[in-house]
Amino acid sequence: DGSNLEPLSGPNDLAYVIYTSGTTGQPKGVMLEHHGLCNLKTYFDQESQISTSDHTLLFASYSFDAACWEIFQALFCGATLYMPTSETILDYERFEHYMTEHQITVATLPPTYAVYLEPQRMPNLRILVTAGSAASTELVYKWKDQVAYYNGYGPTENSVATSIWPVSEDARAGQLISIGRPMPNHRVYMVDVHGHLAPIGVAGELCVSGPGLARGYLDRPELTDEKFVPNSFAAGEAGYERMYRTGDLARWMPDGNIEYLGRIDHQVKIRGYRIELGEVEAQILKVEDVQEVIVLAQADEQGQNQLVAYFVAEREVSVGELRSLLGEELPNYMVPSYLVQLEQMPLTPNGKIDRKALPAPEGSLQSGVDYVAPRTWVEVKLAQIWQDVLGLAQIGVKENFFEIGGHSLRVTTLASKIHKELNKPLPLRSIFEAPTIEQLAVVLEQLDQVTYASIPVAEERSFYPLSSAQKRLYVLHQFDPLDVNYNMPSVLQVSGPLDVKRVEHVFRQLIARHASLRTRFDLIDSEPMQWIEDTVPFEVEYTKVQAEGATTDTDTMASKEVHELVSRFVRPFDLKAAPLLRVGLVDLGVQGGEQEAQHLLMLDMHHIVSDGVSMGVLTEEFVRLYDGEELPPLRIQYKDYAVWQQSEAHQ
Repeated sequence: DGSNLEPLSGPNDLAYVIYTSGTTGQPKGVMLEHHGLCNLKTYFDQESQISTSDHTLLFASYSFDAACWEIFQALFCGATLYMPTSETILDYERFEHYMTEHQITVATLPPTYAVYLEPQRMPNLRILVTAGSAASTELVYKWKDQVAYYNGYGPTENSVATSIWPVSEDARAGQLISIGRPMPNHRVYMVDVHGHLAPIGVAGELCVSGPGLARGYLDRPELTDEKFVPNSFAAGEAGYERMYRTGDLARWMPDGNIEYLGRIDHQVKIRGYRIELGEVEAQILKVEDVQEVIVLAQADEQGQNQLVAYFVAEREVSVGELRSLLGEELPNYMVPSYLVQLEQMPLTPNGKIDRKALPAPEGSLQSGVDYVAPRTWVEVKLAQIWQDVLGLAQIGVKENFFEIGGHSLRVTTLASKIHKELNKPLPLRSIFEAPTIEQLAVVLEQLDQVTYASIPVAEERSFYPLSSAQKRLYVLHQFDPLDVNYNMPSVLQVSGPLDVKRVEHVFRQLIARHASLRTRFDLIDSEPMQWIEDTVPFEVEYTKVQAEGATTDTDTMASKEVHELVSRFVRPFDLKAAPLLRVGLVDLGVQGGEQEAQHLLMLDMHHIVSDGVSMGVLTEEFVRLYDGEELPPLRIQYKDYAVWQQSEAHQ
């Protein structure tokens, strides 16, 4: 009859129960009420301005609270919600095609996923939100000028979102990556170990209060009382108020944003899951005859955290037995990739385990199956590729890719290398269906070869075209040539003796090595082009500062004079003049308890010749050249990529 349904639920009724990823291996049911979700609508309406014309995406699994954000974002605002399959999500190119085909305008993605996507391939996307793990400098510079980019943070216990950072509006050159400011109606506190509010710039436990707070944990009253505590900072307000202790370490920045600093306890993130190392240790200690154990999270060569378990037992415990027992009690992501049995734990003089003395886990990664060497040339080649992708010295043909350190991101790298080295394009699904070298070799033998095309070296020219990204930056620069928003500065603190002349010599080597550091830009027939100069003028800007009374690195960095120096160092670039790089060296004199010489090494580059990855490469190569290493020559330069991208072959 068209009349409204009778309301049965109120704002304080239970809306849903969702289980966290389980920092202890025993997931906790978090009870969320209706008003927490309804509060999100305020943000969607006022900030995102999502409407019925938007096409939004359901990327997250239903078991993650991010799915609530995505689903209700569409429902509250009348947008159309699109749901790609997991197979589409696992293939970056297929996912980009899906985004374009369905004209997706709003997406929420993990930072570790978004960094592998190309904004230009998704022209309809206008809003990107990343959350779930820390964003990177590379990610910020890749997206902030392409879409309205937001970086969010929020535990499940606070109705999905606690704070959000409007990166595109707020990000400035050299600024720290932030998790932004509190969501509407939320209150955030930084609390020190004594239960007092921490001042600006001082780290404390991030605590949150407001309408998003959960009712508590299902059938866990003691844990609820431990984590949801009275909010003593809301004294005088009407009613009793609680706040949630997140266990995260953070601090207020002077501009009112929040900097996330990591976990207070021993939680770590493995492939996006929060893990309590103590729970993994407890499960290993349940294995018969195991006496001692310590579990650590260590970054591999690709920068991905891997769990490493060191244990002492009265007998030899096989890897297969240990993996099997742990697999019965723990999810796959909590089973250590490395299991190292020791005769005894190394100890410090005061009797604690000496973590620095633990042996490196390389070569100790085992899946519990007997080693079987490659038998055919395909298996031999696959073994070499797997060793390169996983960073292992030896892999048998019967070992499971996902049990020896493989995961979805490495699947993509593996498929790309197989295509490049064997000329056989491999669907990502094949690796999941045939996760051993033995099985994958059979699949490959049934595929036709398709030549992998490398980017060729461009022929010598007077000038070269710009890449799509360079064209965009060139046009933006013309709007305001004095703007420094597209400068990419960084400051490194160097302790110990430093040879100033050697520093300048190394940067001259880097300029000679990288053509992009000898590149200038100008118009030819109204079209921007780039020139590569053989030589360019360069010298280090040297300054000496007397920072009297400073006794720590923090004091030195905080000194007013140093801050003014760094601020003055970042200046506009003239794109017509190479190099689009400047280097400054600040001599701070002898500082600190060790009475060592201290310097600040300042770098500033224009984004048209550099990005977050480039800065990392430049820093690494500077250290290697300063140490006297010889670097291998580069096969191609960025100009070669630009020529290839604009060529018919790439179209």
